[in-house]
Amino acid sequence: MLKPYLFVTLSAVLIAVSSSSFAELQLSEKIRPTAKSLVNPHIDRLAIPPTPNHMSLPAFGQGIIGWGTGPDGAEKRLNNIAKEDVEKLKTQDVTLEMVQTWQKFYDNETQRNAGNPTAPFRAQLMKKIAELW
Repeated sequence: MLKPYLFVTLSAVLIAVSSSSFAELQLSEKIRPTAKSLVNPHIDRLAIPPTPNHMSLPAFGQGIIGWGTGPDGAEKRLNNIAKEDVEKLKTQDVTLEMVQTWQKFYDNETQRNAGNPTAPFRAQLMKKIAELW
């Protein structure tokens, strides 16, 4: 006689919890709507290009190339890179092939991911470095 009562009570609790969870999910989606991806699924991401002596990406990009962080840093470096800077890159084991590979990588990223505001500036920077080589 106690079993039917427990079953009804347990069922009522489960329904209340699942309804509550569903309401929280709906509320959560309204507060934090999901962002639509700007990545083109038809363009593959290229492999990360090599760096001198397998150094870390921040050490290469910020330390050697000097592209800073974000689109502002890359644009600033694009606007002030000079032939003397390129000559210094040559002494730090950076090769023209490496620069061109990074340019291709960032050109591809520009096409693949419209949500990456830094990629176009880095692609242009690497192209300019190659031209100054």
